[in-house]
Amino acid sequence: MGLLDTTKEVAKIAAMLANPDLVQMAMKANIEALELSQTNLELQKKVAELEGQLKDVQAKQDLEKDVFRENGLVFRKGDEEPCCSHCWDVKRVLVHIVKPAMKSPECPACKTSYPRARPRSGTTA
Repeated sequence: MGLLDTTKEVAKIAAMLANPDLVQMAMKANIEALELSQTNLELQKKVAELEGQLKDVQAKQDLEKDVFRENGLVFRKGDEEPCCSHCWDVKRVLVHIVKPAMKSPECPACKTSYPRARPRSGTTA
């Protein structure tokens, strides 16, 4: 039985005993229980929000460890294709550079052009 159920039972008993002071105290306890329950729900929501933010920060830190520069381009460990250095520097987002037909390689997000964009040195294209 929870706090709210207990206060309801006390209110019923107080009503049966015809004790107005006890009924009033039970109703006050019931209101306080509802307020505590609401506060608890708000705190649980805030905890979940903060846990989500912490997870995002940890993921960004992990990503930072996997990113490096080579020949003026940005790469992620294990990925042979270059990413846009502008998007990484400004937004901390990895966007692969693409090579459209008849144009220089460019970032599809910010349209930065990369005339020398190529796979990492030591790899075959």
